[in-house]
Amino acid sequence: MDSHTRRDFALLTAGLAISVSAAVQAQPVPSVPKGPWTKEGDVQRGGTRIHYAEMGSGPPVILLHKLGGWIADWRHIAPALSKSYRVIAIDMPGHGDSMINGPAPFLQSLPESAAVLLAAIDDLKIDRFDIVGSSLGATCGIVMAGLWPERIKHLAMIGAALNPGVKREDLEKAVEPPGQWDAKGLPIPRSFEGAMDRAGISDRAIHDEQNASRAKAGAWVLPSQRGVAAAAVASYLPRITAPTLLIYGENGGYKNYEAVAKAKVKRIRTVTVPGAGSFTYQDRPRETEALLLPFLAQPI
Repeated sequence: MDSHTRRDFALLTAGLAISVSAAVQAQPVPSVPKGPWTKEGDVQRGGTRIHYAEMGSGPPVILLHKLGGWIADWRHIAPALSKSYRVIAIDMPGHGDSMINGPAPFLQSLPESAAVLLAAIDDLKIDRFDIVGSSLGATCGIVMAGLWPERIKHLAMIGAALNPGVKREDLEKAVEPPGQWDAKGLPIPRSFEGAMDRAGISDRAIHDEQNASRAKAGAWVLPSQRGVAAAAVASYLPRITAPTLLIYGENGGYKNYEAVAKAKVKRIRTVTVPGAGSFTYQDRPRETEALLLPFLAQPI
């Protein structure tokens, strides 16, 4: 791994991985918190069961959550969006209540996750749609918008690691930082102090829920993280034709990718939310709604 690749891999790790506690056991698998949804269901596609929840009516908006997250992450902003849109939150493959048959692989690639999600969206009889994605969901949205630009009307990213890609052989040689994973590859609960330092999370309830959602995803968190590292997300950016909004939290860990996005995406606007962490839709939902609603309404 050359110095340039090591630097980008370090930036990716800083964006996706937060300092953890010294605990050596992952917490018990929790249940997903109730949301405001009026309908929930599952779609069976390609050896997977993709879980979704929705509310509202109108043009479809797909919500894709962060690495180690779940659909409940969106419960704070979904009601406002649902006043004008059919809002559909989807559990990423291996996360929340979305299941993948068999044991978790070494690497869950973004293109295969994007293809499974698009197949599930097809089964929901949705043709063109908007995407609002965070972290893992944002990078998967980028891949979808790059590979199937005719399907995506608007793309909003709330924190995204826009790395140039890490070779699989380098990922296989990489030594994971201590204290993040147990011997079975399950995520160890993170410390609140580390979350404050790396992701700007100042609300302990948000931090505690992230530990719970990571425990729910279990062995799929690390393969999904490696999938982002290997994807060369930045290479998909020039293929995006949809209007694009990139939202950062002032105290979050993704803003170092802003220059990459501006240089490679044709129709992009970037905004920084003051005082927010990496996940503005959770700690600054009203500010996030105020950015998303006019953006989704703009002509394509």
